[in-house]
Amino acid sequence: MSVPSHPKPALVEWLDGRRPDVARIGGKAASLDRLAGFGFRIPPGFCITTDAFAAQVATLAGSDRLATDPAAVLGDPATRGALVAAMIAGPLTPAVAAGLPASLHRLERDLGTDPAHPLRLAVRSSGVAEDGSTASFAGLHDTELGLTLDEVGLAVLRCWASLWSDRAIGYRTRRGLALDGGAMAVVVQALVPAVAAAVVFTRHPVTGRSDQILVNAAPGLGEAMVSGLVTPDTMVIDKASRTVTEFTPGDQVGGPVLSDDALAELAALCLDVERAFGASVDIEAALAADGWYLLQARPITTP
Repeated sequence: MSVPSHPKPALVEWLDGRRPDVARIGGKAASLDRLAGFGFRIPPGFCITTDAFAAQVATLAGSDRLATDPAAVLGDPATRGALVAAMIAGPLTPAVAAGLPASLHRLERDLGTDPAHPLRLAVRSSGVAEDGSTASFAGLHDTELGLTLDEVGLAVLRCWASLWSDRAIGYRTRRGLALDGGAMAVVVQALVPAVAAAVVFTRHPVTGRSDQILVNAAPGLGEAMVSGLVTPDTMVIDKASRTVTEFTPGDQVGGPVLSDDALAELAALCLDVERAFGASVDIEAALAADGWYLLQARPITTP
């Protein structure tokens, strides 16, 4: 009598619109995969699943206590700090360390990278509770940009550890959410060579007006804008007429960050995403020489 074998958990899922379970790839990866499924353009990449995270956590001292009493472990700053330090120190579990290079080289091969211009990557956290309809966790977990293939492994460990950062624990405490955060997946994507970046709300986040789009735009990759280190251009667009009704310049000199054509293309794209999602959305996008890429789309969680 043969004993049925149990398939090994998949440690990597490709972001190609096949809709893997959000519990395995986290909120950020799930929304990226959803965008791909609708036919929107996202940077090519994959997700290191929560199965990999669980395997890594199991190697940490005190992991059994974290599973049985996460509030006690993560509520104590010293204990939490030791846990974060142990996660960052690694090393990656053998299964992840063995499988990650193959995924990275497949991504490099699929993109046909020029040896004179090595592939640069973005490594982004994707928490299970992240980017949902009740809590966004925007900017609370780690994102690292411009990495080489050899730098990805350590960046993954830092992203996993950011699930228990002071700012993430503080956010969960204020929102009455479980301190452990569930689990953390990690997105690995090709870095968009952005000339400008934008954050768009398809419902005005201050006034709540659903007939307006709010656009923030800044030069480059946009991390400084998202982190609040630079002041972006701010535009309010009327949805019906697609005209700019308000414009507030940012820090940069030399005129608006986005041309009229680029802004019109962005507004049309974001309204298409809103229709596809069936809800008002908060969108991150990057403008490269070949047009706009979507980096994130999540439901707007504020009233």
